[in-house]
Amino acid sequence: MPGLDEVLYYLNGIYLLLKQKQEGFGWLDLTSRGLARSFWAFVWCLPAFAVIWASWRLYYLAGMPAGTTAGLGFLSKVLLIEITGWLLPLVLLLALARPLGYGKHLATVVTASNWISVPFAYAMALPVALSLILPQSVLFAGLLLYAVFGASVMLQFRLVWMCVGKQNLLAAAITAIYVLPPMIVAQELQRVLGTLPG
Repeated sequence: MPGLDEVLYYLNGIYLLLKQKQEGFGWLDLTSRGLARSFWAFVWCLPAFAVIWASWRLYYLAGMPAGTTAGLGFLSKVLLIEITGWLLPLVLLLALARPLGYGKHLATVVTASNWISVPFAYAMALPVALSLILPQSVLFAGLLLYAVFGASVMLQFRLVWMCVGKQNLLAAAITAIYVLPPMIVAQELQRVLGTLPG
């Protein structure tokens, strides 16, 4: 598992790419080994995910009858939804690589997108944590959450745009794959697995 120093090194490369600096690629390990190691980003996101899951658990219990429990089984379902949301775009990207003609960029896109998920996860967790600590700030926290989500989509597009040689339409298509299918499938899985209140 990559240590903190290594993760920060990669994130510096991501930062440079977001500033449209080509040297950012030099800070990433774009070998097959680097691609495989980039999936450790999910583990680095887990503390942030835990905050989000804790908030969802409270929301779930608040909407259920008294005496409802949400223990390990509930959290396992939430974890499954999170993993599915992480892997689904990768499956779609792999399937569409040849039809859309971005195969040569695929490893770079996936490696960079995996690592940018780390700051995205913690940025999303901040307003959630705020609502947990200060329940009266829930409205502000909700607005902040929407702002963070919007910013993350724009930054994802900017990163992918750099990774695919600044091709606007291709970057928009790949960004949409990263954003829309996980949202749709997560909502359906929540319904099927019973993690929605009501």
